[in-house]
Amino acid sequence: MWKSFALALLLVAAPSPLIVVTTPAGKRVVEVAQSGSDLTVTYDGGVLHGRFKGDKRKYESLEVKLGDDGFKVRTLDAKLLWKVKISADKIKVSNNEENKDPFELKIKDAKVKVYAPGDRLLGEVRVRGDHVEIGDRFRAAGTRANAFYGVALLDAVPAPQRAVILAELAVRH
Repeated sequence: MWKSFALALLLVAAPSPLIVVTTPAGKRVVEVAQSGSDLTVTYDGGVLHGRFKGDKRKYESLEVKLGDDGFKVRTLDAKLLWKVKISADKIKVSNNEENKDPFELKIKDAKVKVYAPGDRLLGEVRVRGDHVEIGDRFRAAGTRANAFYGVALLDAVPAPQRAVILAELAVRH
């Protein structure tokens, strides 16, 4: 009886997903759940829990330092991994302070074009009926092509870091 009671408490206390990205076949690739200011980011290969400490959200293996026009994803000893700069018409993701050779998520009309460094198109985020199509590889529920979905296409970014960037952009939206 106590086991079922404890399981029921866990199910009630678990935050419901804010964002879910799947393959076209329905396999979950990234899931973001929020409970207050805490985030739980599930990705293909693991789970990270983010909790605020000052102006940073600390995860088990990463920290996110928030700024006015974006944020930085760093190692726990403050080494820069990714700088994310947000403006009204684009999001830049780069692995350096100067934003040299960034990935770019360009927002135009009702879609988002995702580019790798060197203006190589990785795919588009757009609404297709009752879902959001993320390139030809991913899907999300909804009828709004939010730019943060494009982060799923950034294959050069390791999966845990990519999932955290997507989550942090989603909760800022």
